[in-house]
Amino acid sequence: MATSKGKVLMLPMGLGIGGAETHVISLSKSLRSLGWNILVASSGGERVRELTEFGIPHFDAPLNSRLPTDMLKAYKIISRIVDTHDIDIIHAHARIPIWISEKVASKKGIPLVATYHGQFKAGFPWMFFTKPGDKTIAVSAAVKQYIVEKFKFHPDSIVVIPNGIDVALFHPVSQDEKCKACSLLNIPPHRGPIISYVSRIEGDLAEAAVTAQEAVFRLFHDYPNVMLLIAGDGPKLSSVRSKADEINAKCQKEVVRPLGFVLDTPTLYAASDIVLGMSRVALESMASGKPVVIFGPNGTFGPISEDIIDSLEERNYICIDAPFPSTPDVLSAFIEDLLSNPEKMDSVSRLGRQVVLERHSDESVAKSTEQVYCELIDCK
Repeated sequence: MATSKGKVLMLPMGLGIGGAETHVISLSKSLRSLGWNILVASSGGERVRELTEFGIPHFDAPLNSRLPTDMLKAYKIISRIVDTHDIDIIHAHARIPIWISEKVASKKGIPLVATYHGQFKAGFPWMFFTKPGDKTIAVSAAVKQYIVEKFKFHPDSIVVIPNGIDVALFHPVSQDEKCKACSLLNIPPHRGPIISYVSRIEGDLAEAAVTAQEAVFRLFHDYPNVMLLIAGDGPKLSSVRSKADEINAKCQKEVVRPLGFVLDTPTLYAASDIVLGMSRVALESMASGKPVVIFGPNGTFGPISEDIIDSLEERNYICIDAPFPSTPDVLSAFIEDLLSNPEKMDSVSRLGRQVVLERHSDESVAKSTEQVYCELIDCK
């Protein structure tokens, strides 16, 4: 790029599937469009190509490992990038990259911005590895409150900047476009409603994927052409697939289809009638004009509504202190309520798109992040 406002080194743990990873990619692209020279270092992953195709260089560094040898290696790599490319700001995401880059930033005399995307483990020994940087960004008010309470960060040094969504990439589609998306996913024309659950398939998130399958199985009697698409990869994908095989055998047809890692999520959302999920999945689905049921392993909020939007915003659409449990009966009831009420589905869809446009566009998030940068350096 001919001119640059400054050089920023982004440091996520990796660039596989996940909300923080997607956020880094979206933010990096938007900041580059605003005139910043962005470089990214991480442990890599399926989504590195999205950056390099946009002209943003990526460097491999083991930022996902707590092994001392890997952390030392990552430190040396980051130091070399800072020196070679004359970096103005380091912007680290997640605890390991923040902790390592704090040492680099202090030695090199450049500012560090630390973004916290969730509520990490607190207490001993985690307090020693959780650092605020020169400026801290929290993706929600709940995350800000948590790091103030648990890690004693000064609240005045924390700014809340929510996840940004590419509202041109994630947008409502016509019926013809929906049919085309279904065709790309090899979904027969007569199948529907199409329900999607999108998440990493690990830990209790995999259990939530099983709950989603059991919920859809309860709907099968009244909706014999229903399909559940499960998008995501992880160590427990085999158990999720086993559950899908069990349900499909009982129904004597494919009702559940685990897709594994899905890079083309806009097509997945376009094919869907309802999306189940949290956090960035919820926001991308809302931007796509799809009715979203806020659902996760720790509880269920149900479909978004005017009554709960502010509460969900505070939580970054994560099911903290959700009013309903995550059970197949609860989830199937919420889905059935939407399917039986087209007007409600439409109103939920329109509300979601409106909220994302007003509060979460990638451009507005990038500009808010730029303001943080300009508090730390003399923007060019």
